[in-house]
Amino acid sequence: MSNKNCRLEIRLSKSELYDLTKKARKAGLSNGAFVRRAVQGLEVKEAPSADVPRMITELNRIGYNLNQIAKVANAQKLVDVPLLHKTISDVQAALNAVTRAYALGE
Repeated sequence: MSNKNCRLEIRLSKSELYDLTKKARKAGLSNGAFVRRAVQGLEVKEAPSADVPRMITELNRIGYNLNQIAKVANAQKLVDVPLLHKTISDVQAALNAVTRAYALGE
């Protein structure tokens, strides 16, 4: 059950309401949730586009595939394994950057 039992009424111009609604929708929030987050001093980030979760999934697949290649290459001494490990590390760093940028998984 919600503990939000206090009500606040404010007056906004049409343009202010439009701006508030636009920002809230971009963040994937209702107007009330947007205002509550702002009052709490929390950063309100724009919701990620539908492409971001797909990009994260693809980066995970790439990292997994590279890791499998690294195991085989290491066992058979086929490629420059340190370079392959650096590439895996770079993919993981990209994945972490995207995840942090959109605060996904928090």
